Amino acid sequence: MQSYRTVISSKGQVVIPAELREQFGLDQGTPATWTEEEGRLVLTPMTERRIREIRGFLKPAPGEPSAFEALFEERERERKRENQ
Repeated sequence: MQSYRTVISSKGQVVIPAELREQFGLDQGTPATWTEEEGRLVLTPMTERRIREIRGFLKPAPGEPSAFEALFEERERERKRENQ
């Protein structure tokens, strides 16, 4: 397993190394979740592949946005707030 060292910025931001972004298909605006597992932080990107894997478990109610759409819309709102 390869290890990468990063630094947390004064804004709490972390840069994901380019090699990992490429390997996992991560682009600007890719939604992701952070979870704590056994004292470790785990980043799970919500890529199209991941969305397809979980799509069957997250079917929205009629007329409601999918979980991915809701997450994506929330990320867009966050990005707009950050850029103000």
